Amino acid sequence: MKISFLNQSKKKRIWPLVVFSSFLRMLPAALLELGNDEVYYREYALHLQWNYFDHPPMVALLIRLSTFNLHLDHELFIRLGSILCAGFSTLLIYRIGCLIRNESTGWMAAVLFTSSFYSSVIAGTFILPDAPEVLFWLLSIYGMIRVLEPGERHKICSIYFIFLGVTIGLCTMSKIHGLFLWIGFGGYILFHRRDLLRNPFLWLSAIITLFLISPIYFWNLGNHFITYQYHQARIVALGRPDPGYFLQQLFGSMAYANPVNFILYAVMLYALIKRRMGPLPGFYPLFLWLSFPLIGILLWISLFNETLPHWSGPAYLSIMLMTALYADHKWPFRIWPPWVKAAFVVYCITVIFGTAFIRFLPFPFSSKDQKTLGKGDISLDMSGWRDFAIQFDSLYRQDLREGRMKPSSAIISDYWFPASHLDHYIALPNHLNLLAIGPLHDIHQFAWLNERRPRLTKGTDAYFIYPSNYYGPPKVSLKGDFASVEDSIVVPQYKLKKRVRNFVIYRIHDYIGSPADYLIPGIR
Repeated sequence: MKISFLNQSKKKRIWPLVVFSSFLRMLPAALLELGNDEVYYREYALHLQWNYFDHPPMVALLIRLSTFNLHLDHELFIRLGSILCAGFSTLLIYRIGCLIRNESTGWMAAVLFTSSFYSSVIAGTFILPDAPEVLFWLLSIYGMIRVLEPGERHKICSIYFIFLGVTIGLCTMSKIHGLFLWIGFGGYILFHRRDLLRNPFLWLSAIITLFLISPIYFWNLGNHFITYQYHQARIVALGRPDPGYFLQQLFGSMAYANPVNFILYAVMLYALIKRRMGPLPGFYPLFLWLSFPLIGILLWISLFNETLPHWSGPAYLSIMLMTALYADHKWPFRIWPPWVKAAFVVYCITVIFGTAFIRFLPFPFSSKDQKTLGKGDISLDMSGWRDFAIQFDSLYRQDLREGRMKPSSAIISDYWFPASHLDHYIALPNHLNLLAIGPLHDIHQFAWLNERRPRLTKGTDAYFIYPSNYYGPPKVSLKGDFASVEDSIVVPQYKLKKRVRNFVIYRIHDYIGSPADYLIPGIR
């Protein structure tokens, strides 16, 4: 892949790299519909809170900012905050690389960051809590390095301690994993720099972090510590091991890192053990402390629970910096070492062809059963919803004309997805009321959204909708709250004229229950 900035100096390359990678990220951001998690976080942004059922509030605030308070609601603008965070993060990791050795190390770090699917796609294109988390994680590493730099004046060191307390606090307000920054930095201090324990600004820094993250605690205090209960149930660290979960976490981490990058990480660690890394900064153990506790704990938890590979994503940022040091030592005069170039090319090709596949191509290995058609095809999470919204709007208007449904009809779902897609693509644009009815562990943040929306009143009609890839007709308990339920209507989705999924619609008539049936007691 020949790119025009290949013949420039390393220092002059960084801005073209940021611009090129940002435009490449805009391709899927503009062409793909929102995924399950993304559209759910878009629901967060409807009403800003100090904390949400699943996560702290930073992702909701980021969406509000990038959409100009939800006035620009296209997928590109919803994801724009993530793209901007990735651009700033690329510049930042370059700067960190320059600090720990030279411009060549900074360049290698920036290219490794860009070619990582976690940092450049998961946290750099899609709008997830990881987007601001990665930015503040890198800012925190930068602050730690400035604190540890030899010969740093006391006054400047104190300022960076305060800076560090703020950035770790904001990182934790993005995702609770940010607390591992203090675990890593604390471990480094205890084993390598105990003299810092006498610095009062270290303790002030920790207090600043606690102050900034206190809204998480106080929100949970008023909501029965529901966030902790939910996540605690997902990370039971004892029981009967399941090797499948472990391998899913391990190989998923490899894939998210970019397999070529992961090989480089392994080679770097081998060179570190064999002392073939070349000259290293005195604080290099800090990078290991910032990586292995989070990676190790998640691998342990994955023996007993199904985990998600991107949970350990930030831990690889410091490994990335160590690998940049190794690449600069191994190929000191090469701007595009073969392995680094290979990782970058793999990333570019995957983004371009992956976008085309999700948008246009049917997935050959998904379920073919009409009831569960499309099950296993995650590309359907990011396609087909806009077309279905148009088809549903026509059906709804026809039902109103023919008197089959009342004008006050609502849309009902019983799980946080597809409820988020239905709300974003159908209910909100058409000014319809969507309610999620079910237990709290099924409907998540919709328990709080329900409180803000019109109640179902006696005699209300509703549509119950679900996609076949997440098969789930209305439960008996829900049917019992309505006088009658019509037979389902099926709206197919096609890719290349091949039927890939069915949207199933039920008309349910005359609500006979009460709001207490679906409002969660004690949740406000």
